[in-house]
Amino acid sequence: LPKGALSEKIAFIMTYAICGFANFGSAGILIGGLAAIVPERRGELAQLGLKSIMAGTMATCMTGALAGLLFW
Repeated sequence: LPKGALSEKIAFIMTYAICGFANFGSAGILIGGLAAIVPERRGELAQLGLKSIMAGTMATCMTGALAGLLFW
C-alpha cells in the first residue's frame, strides 16, 4: 500500500485485528497439546478445532472494535 493509504486509526485497528488466534496453526497447537494429555479424546478435540477458530475470529473482531472505540 502506498504511504498514507490508510488512516492512523485504521492502521491501529488492523494491528489488533491481525494479531489474534483465529488461524489453523493455533488450532493445531491446541489439539496437539491437549491430545497428548488425553489421547482417548482426540476425536472430540478435533471436532472442537473449527469451533475454536470461529471463537477466535469473533474475539479478534471484538478486540479490533474495542481498539477502534478507544482510539483517540
